[in-house]
Amino acid sequence: MTFDIAVPYTCPVKTRILSVAVAWLVLPVALVPGQQTPAATALPAATLSQADCTGFISASKVPADINVLSGEDNDLESSTRQYTEGDSIYLSGRGNPRFAVGQQFSLVRPAKELFRTTRYSGEHWTLRKLGNPYEDAGRVLVTHVTPQGAVAEVKFACGPIYPGDIALPYQPRIVPDYVPTKLDRFALSNGKIQGAIVAARNNYASLANGDVVYLDFGEKNGAKAGQLYRVFYLPPCPGPWAINAPPPMPRETVAEIVVLSTQERSAVGIIVNSGRDVYVGYGVELE
Repeated sequence: MTFDIAVPYTCPVKTRILSVAVAWLVLPVALVPGQQTPAATALPAATLSQADCTGFISASKVPADINVLSGEDNDLESSTRQYTEGDSIYLSGRGNPRFAVGQQFSLVRPAKELFRTTRYSGEHWTLRKLGNPYEDAGRVLVTHVTPQGAVAEVKFACGPIYPGDIALPYQPRIVPDYVPTKLDRFALSNGKIQGAIVAARNNYASLANGDVVYLDFGEKNGAKAGQLYRVFYLPPCPGPWAINAPPPMPRETVAEIVVLSTQERSAVGIIVNSGRDVYVGYGVELE
């Protein structure tokens, strides 16, 4: 299954298909008679804290009915007051929402920093087409219900928590497993789901193992949590009027990504196996 991606990484002109022969050095290995090579052990693709701080791109705006109003030790009612783990914050909402002691909420806010730089042509348009980017702020537990709303303790924080952050009902995020394998640096295209890395958490440009990325395809395209994608770089093709242009080069696989979560039009992944630096704008393909 293929579809157009927002970041062009294939040649606009017809090119010949290249095949690359790779010679591997085979070393003798002593095995005990009847002994089999042990299978690779499955590992979590991310830590729980990484999974809870990935952010996401929602196809529509998330409901902002409950917000962080303020918190303890904020006599001046500063809108820039920061809260972290162990602090108590005040939750308030429209329509007199019903709070209960023991309720948990995830805190999120619009990821405005993704629009402060441009990593490739059309980046901002691509993000807006996918929806509304949000960053995770943390998780809170309601400890008291008051006539004004609720008091909640910050149980986990991805960073500073601010007044105005949006509170959503908490839903645990499952961390998929990943089986490490040798990276095939010159795997040919298999015709499966393709797309691109359109942005990264914290607006990073240069990426490596453990970095979280956002992909320009989602549930409607067949993306599922736990899927493994190869990340590839395809050298740009010279224009039709190029002089002394280099010959076409093969596609190079530079890393692998495990999908952590999916939304309607986008997916969140984490880099698990990088052979070199990965950059926003690189292509991805389902293995």
